[in-house]
Amino acid sequence: MMPTEIPPRSQPDSLVSPSADTGDPLSIVHVTTFYPPHTFGGDGVQVQRLAQALARRGHDVSVVYAPGAFSLLSPRRGEAPVDIGHDSPYASRVTVHTLQGRLEKAEVLLVQQTGHPVLYRRELRRLLERPGKRPPDVIHYHNVSLIGGMGVLGIGDAVKLYTPHEYWLMCPTHLLFRYNREICTDRTCFRCTLQSGTPPQLWRLARLRDRFLPSIDAFVFPSHLTESVHRRHGIDRPGLVINHFLPDEYIADAESRGDRPDDVEPYYLYVGRLEPVKGVEALVRYFAEHPCPAPLYLAGDGSLEGPLKEKYGQNPSFRFLGRLGQEEVGMLYRDALALILPSAGYEVLGLVVLEAFAHSTPAIVAGIAGATELIAASGAGYSYNSEAELGEALTQLATDPDLRSELGRKGHDYLSGAHGEGSYMHRYEQLVEDLRGQ
Repeated sequence: MMPTEIPPRSQPDSLVSPSADTGDPLSIVHVTTFYPPHTFGGDGVQVQRLAQALARRGHDVSVVYAPGAFSLLSPRRGEAPVDIGHDSPYASRVTVHTLQGRLEKAEVLLVQQTGHPVLYRRELRRLLERPGKRPPDVIHYHNVSLIGGMGVLGIGDAVKLYTPHEYWLMCPTHLLFRYNREICTDRTCFRCTLQSGTPPQLWRLARLRDRFLPSIDAFVFPSHLTESVHRRHGIDRPGLVINHFLPDEYIADAESRGDRPDDVEPYYLYVGRLEPVKGVEALVRYFAEHPCPAPLYLAGDGSLEGPLKEKYGQNPSFRFLGRLGQEEVGMLYRDALALILPSAGYEVLGLVVLEAFAHSTPAIVAGIAGATELIAASGAGYSYNSEAELGEALTQLATDPDLRSELGRKGHDYLSGAHGEGSYMHRYEQLVEDLRGQ
């Protein structure tokens, strides 16, 4: 189980100057499809954390998102809005605008098909251009697939950043996971979208990506993996890698929980959506077919929850916990032997790995995931590329408590230095200041 080496950064150094300082507070607008509590995964959570951290530093921050997108997708995924926590004392300083209307699901479908805001356009112009008022200094786009499509990138005149939390710019299903079973290596988009239940997107035939991507001043890639995949698919805008971070209060809360009690039943932990691209089926099957030192706890819901519970719900090797709030998941992180991230696709980074590190818990990560970069940099766990390597990692962490403690300490120390809030904000503000100067 050799750690994955981090490839060299390919972003131009001129994007970041070591002594940049934003000076006066900035007006920053985040545009995203999902935002807590209307979010399925880590993209909405990270946008919330970033918005609140910027507000903490004195910036004027607002978020624009479309709850109708969650309403449209939640019946199919079987998920409902959940208060996942992550609030901070600065949450009230973030102004949140929800794009809602009488035909909100129809509005979302129009965006999905046309690649333009259509019925959202007037409201987006009001929020991003602010006629008669001071316009935003920065517009930061995240997952915009169902709030405005490619067309929203052309609204407003500001420094424009784009963080890809998935692969929507290249893939109609956002995942580069063909037929919901394998990494995409050949374009069969029409058949793949039909099989996945995603309507084909007509706007992709009109080359809207080539038309609107020049509006973006810089990409902020969460991992080197994410950057390399986008570059391979023709995304050539300037950009740099800034890994996600954890807020100061999250790390402080994790530290306040203390050490893992000695009398806790040992278990391994999976936290995330129960979807094929997450690799959870293969992980569950491994635990069912192999003698493992401890059971697997699964915290999350999704399309596979029902089938997995029906097949393995009575197996003592598993506990299906459903979707949990921050407080409950925090206790699970602290007491677990290790967090397992079994990604089957190009997982962008894996916030759950950082969260495990905050609780001094090591991680075992599939070799294809962006989180292998975290393992390589921290030495706080294992990456695996075979069942044999997975089994070896499980055994070592279960049978050697000193090793587990050492890896947990490495993860915590690495997180505090490289992925703390201050480190991320410094690089983010440097980038913005340099782009404004240009």
